[in-house]
Amino acid sequence: MDFSGASLLSDEQWGSEVLLPHRPFATNELSHGQYRMSRDDALTMRYIQHSPHALLGSIVIDCDHPDAAIRAFEKPSDHPTPSWVSQSPSGRAHLGWWLGSNHVCRTDSARLTPLRLAHRIERGLCISVDGDFAYGGQLTKNPIHPDWETIYGPADPYELRDLATIHTPRQAPRRLDRSAGLGRNVAMFDTARKWAYPQWWSHRHGTRDQWLQLVLQQCHGVNTEFADPLPFVEVRATAYSIGKWIWRNFDEDTFRARQAARGRRGGKASAKVMTSAKIEANRKRATKFDEKAMWEAII
Repeated sequence: MDFSGASLLSDEQWGSEVLLPHRPFATNELSHGQYRMSRDDALTMRYIQHSPHALLGSIVIDCDHPDAAIRAFEKPSDHPTPSWVSQSPSGRAHLGWWLGSNHVCRTDSARLTPLRLAHRIERGLCISVDGDFAYGGQLTKNPIHPDWETIYGPADPYELRDLATIHTPRQAPRRLDRSAGLGRNVAMFDTARKWAYPQWWSHRHGTRDQWLQLVLQQCHGVNTEFADPLPFVEVRATAYSIGKWIWRNFDEDTFRARQAARGRRGGKASAKVMTSAKIEANRKRATKFDEKAMWEAII
């Protein structure tokens, strides 16, 4: 770990710039629950919420190995140096990469591309350090708390794209029962919006509030399938983002045009499949006929 000449993150900078929530959730014991409190009080707790529900300001990985700091800074893979590592006496640690002002919105259905990239980045970093894929990512070991040994990395924040490694997958898995971390947000968006688009037609004569409640119920159902469900406030924000976008952008003409376009795409695909199927069926029939004629001629 050679940081000579580099400007390093500090306790003061972490508490004033990296920590985003105005009233973060925090606790001294995870088994006792977490509670929202002022920043000053939260910074005295052992575990703290580093990013608010709506915005992702840091990517944090749980490295459940006694050599977590070595995995973080000696870089056996090609991952960038973490902004901080908060290590317990056992050596296990939380590794954080600070995004600075390059926040990723977790609840905006109109901007799914950065969230999907963040999900892939998170997964790639987790593979690089052999982290815990089941880690929910909301609370992290508070780097300022004296119970943890904290090693700080570069003081400058990262661009999201700078955190890509050879382990960053081209596509992350989206099975609901296997979704964790940012994968839950992506899976909820994709599942709920695909359900909501065709449902709008049947509920277009109701009120917007009725429609939002319907989408919220669907998102809640998706959330119950996660091993570690998202907080309700995040589920509600996601549902309202999807519902409001559809309610604002859909009308009967738009919906009919969209369905017609989907039908044309589906028809072309079906035609290709049918053509291939017909060719194969004709070939089999021709082969069968030739064999029968041959045996009749011989006999």
